[in-house]
Amino acid sequence: MPRLSISLFGSLRVNLDGEPVTGFESDKVRALLAYLAVETETPHSRERLAGLLWPDQPEQSARANLSHVLANLRTVLADRTATPPFLHITRQTIHFNQTSDAWVDVSAFTDLLQASQPATQQSIHQLQEAVELVRGGFLEGFSLPGCSAFEEWVLFKGARLQRLALEALGRLSEWYEGQGTTERALEYTWRQVELEPWREEAHRQVMRLLALGGQRGAALAQYETCRRVLVEELGVEPGAETTQLYEQIRDGQLEPPTTAVPIREPEQVTRLPGFVAEEAEDAQPPVFVAREREVARLESFLERTLAGQGRVVFVTGGPGGGKTALLDEFARRAMEAQPDLLVASGNCNAYSGIGDPYLPFRDMMGMLTGDVEAKWAAGAISRDHALRLWGALPLAIQALVDHGPHVVPALVPGAALLSRTMAITPAGAPWLQRLRDRVERQTAESEGLEQSSLFQQVTNVLRNLAETHPLLLILDDLQWADTASIGLLFHLGRRLEGARILIAGAYRSEEVALGRGRERHPLEKVLSEFKRTYGDVWLDLAEVEKRERRRFVDAFLETDPNRLGEGFRRALSDHAGGQPLFTIELLRAMQARGDLVQDEAGHWIEGPVLDWETLPARVEGVIEERVGRLEPELREILSVACVEGEDFTAQVVAQVQGVGERQLLHLLFQELQERHRLVREQGAVTVAQRRLSRYRFAHALFQQYLYSHLAEGERMLLHGQIAAVLE
Repeated sequence: MPRLSISLFGSLRVNLDGEPVTGFESDKVRALLAYLAVETETPHSRERLAGLLWPDQPEQSARANLSHVLANLRTVLADRTATPPFLHITRQTIHFNQTSDAWVDVSAFTDLLQASQPATQQSIHQLQEAVELVRGGFLEGFSLPGCSAFEEWVLFKGARLQRLALEALGRLSEWYEGQGTTERALEYTWRQVELEPWREEAHRQVMRLLALGGQRGAALAQYETCRRVLVEELGVEPGAETTQLYEQIRDGQLEPPTTAVPIREPEQVTRLPGFVAEEAEDAQPPVFVAREREVARLESFLERTLAGQGRVVFVTGGPGGGKTALLDEFARRAMEAQPDLLVASGNCNAYSGIGDPYLPFRDMMGMLTGDVEAKWAAGAISRDHALRLWGALPLAIQALVDHGPHVVPALVPGAALLSRTMAITPAGAPWLQRLRDRVERQTAESEGLEQSSLFQQVTNVLRNLAETHPLLLILDDLQWADTASIGLLFHLGRRLEGARILIAGAYRSEEVALGRGRERHPLEKVLSEFKRTYGDVWLDLAEVEKRERRRFVDAFLETDPNRLGEGFRRALSDHAGGQPLFTIELLRAMQARGDLVQDEAGHWIEGPVLDWETLPARVEGVIEERVGRLEPELREILSVACVEGEDFTAQVVAQVQGVGERQLLHLLFQELQERHRLVREQGAVTVAQRRLSRYRFAHALFQQYLYSHLAEGERMLLHGQIAAVLE
């Protein structure tokens, strides 16, 4: 590590012997250091430097100021004791010593770029190192009012460095696209768009890569983003080349590249993806009480499945009844007991699920083929769960190649799958070339594929994988499933005989009973068929609530120290009806309002007055009461967050709200999580080298309530703003 480190990309940062340098008397001292550290080709006359930093002062005064600033700079850098010194100083000139023990990110950046010609594997590594140094604009946020010559230097130097960075990112994107590694190519292309949002060439590459990766909708949306930016920033429409690409993607005419993807040599495969090597604590599972009988019943279904009696089971109940929590706990215990068991899940979506074909099965197949890093980073699955799925990836890929070639790209994006596979596959694997061939010709061969053929291939893949690893497949919120997913569920569920596959589905029975429009819900007929095939394979949590309402109340109260008596417990059970969400939220509301207080020992006790009459009997009333206590600023934060979904991104909300990121994170954690308990922190994810904080509403009903109470016009406006920030 060099003694002196100067970083000029982003905000100015100076470290000496590993510690931040303090003691700069003014921005003029920092400006002098930045200028000298960058302009190192020739010595600078004192007269020129004085005129650069004090343009309006007489020469004698300006030079005196320069001497004072220089003395301060040498003191804070300990220049007089450095061997060799960081600065060459004479009576006439000042020059940054390039042979000193100093490192400057701008110099390192340009040196790496010069060494990266021509394009070889080594040069690509050098380009990657170079662009990693670009952590922001040149001297971002730094200015010297009244020093126009210095301001112009910052402007022109920054523009040149940005152009070099864009060229380097473009070379990296082209390299990885040529290698067939679409995800890496897209990563570097997104960075081009971030650096220069009106760069039409970068927008085109994003569109092309998204389309080739199977994200046609996102590619078309990117065109609209490009068009909006060009119109707003430059007052022009996209060029003919961009429009032509948009039309090709829209009409399904874009062909994948024919460039072959090289197989990695064994020595290049040293470990699994980076998230596996990281040390991180898994999120603690939520409190789980009073559902032991239901877990035991699910475990009995799993025992029969492990003996080769595959089946479908269902958990039903109203919103907030604990369906998801029950399945999560069952899956966690099952993995602890069965080291070979693979668990994969898929969720339907109330807003896009009906119109998003195969959404839950795409999620499920993604997990079985190694797409787990984001879920682990967000705390949705444990590290051990992610490792188990990664360990089975070679078997899953071979099952795809041998038994389900058209599952790629129908349910699994080919380019992303190939990228994950290359990370762990030794050279010479007999099925790797077949997977690569499949990805290269996926579009042409998948056109016109009959649905029944796809369904059978999915079934064949899962049955083959289950010969080595028994499977627990969880499909949540099936009331929102699209028709194609319900059809695939029906086909798969009737072909589980002799297979070690347990499919566990969850749905809201009242939603299914209401149907869709004037038609019966498509899930209703499928459920009837499964009842004839498998008999009683239902767990109705609504019936459990009626039968064992008091057991849940007692069990949940015991998760916190309390001295709440029989009368209170009986009253809470009567008001909540044993429904978990009602129970929890009624209790939290009473704690927040002060009906329940903590004694000196930290035990919850009854306050002087318990006003049961004001407590709502319906969950919407509970949520309305809790949300109604929020200050307008906090209510507005949640109103924006709910439009992104049950899971939302703090940085997105901050940008839409126009508030500082740190201020918003403080409000989310201290107020909305710790005080009001309306959201939960889900950890962070990394997107294009930026750490984003993910949060989740404490219950989906909070998000649904807030979303339903937005005016239509406000809702549409927020959708547009959030979409723009996400893009």
